[in-house]
Amino acid sequence: MSVATGLVGSPPGRLPPGATAGLSAGRPSPSLELVPTGRPALPRATFLVLLVSLLVGGLIGLLMLNTVLARDAFVLDRLKEQGRALADQEQALEREVELLRSPQSLAVRATELGMVQAGPPAFLRLPDGTVLGAPVPDAAVPPGGPR
Repeated sequence: MSVATGLVGSPPGRLPPGATAGLSAGRPSPSLELVPTGRPALPRATFLVLLVSLLVGGLIGLLMLNTVLARDAFVLDRLKEQGRALADQEQALEREVELLRSPQSLAVRATELGMVQAGPPAFLRLPDGTVLGAPVPDAAVPPGGPR
């Protein structure tokens, strides 16, 4: 209801509340305007572009992650193969060491170095100086003794 209609339809001497504010200074009353109630909504196209860019970014991220994991799987497979080859090589070297430590191998190497098998042992009793057993000189030792 405007001030003018409020003045016409009201009994004399009785004005509606707030009606005197526009009449007091002789100025016209201010016009009413609509005030926006909230923020303006984003346009639909902007929302769709944002949504599509998020989806594309997520798919690219997943593709990169999958690629890195696949490459690491190949590296892991290659390292496992190297580990198996090194384990096989270690076992072959252990077999070779055991073969070289065997009594037959030691006897062959000792003969190659000029060593001979010892004969029956002889013992010397120190308190009285007697010899127990029959000391036999080795045929491979030269008569002057070993050098």
